[in-house]
Amino acid sequence: MKDGLYRVESQTQRGAGAGVVFLEGGTLRGGDSQMFYTGSYSEDGGQFTAQVQTDVHTRPSISVFGMDRVHIRLSGTTNGDSAQMTGTATEAPGITFRAVLNRIAG
Repeated sequence: MKDGLYRVESQTQRGAGAGVVFLEGGTLRGGDSQMFYTGSYSEDGGQFTAQVQTDVHTRPSISVFGMDRVHIRLSGTTNGDSAQMTGTATEAPGITFRAVLNRIAG
């Protein structure tokens, strides 16, 4: 995947969310109206992995995990300028996280 700004749509059993992430050289940064995200990612042969930490910047906050601070491990596949991933958060082991990234700007 190219460096750039991506729309992210996410979902768990607790709800759905949307935001943006900027991918650049293995570093991931982003957020939405209540949360911010930081982390790292890699892509190899169409396989995408990421480690993401979340935290709140505006209250009240509503997280798709039901808590503000989580550490998410994701894996999935890429197709051009998009990726589909699934993962879990260490702090919420019974919740499955799904995310879709689509590039919106360079």
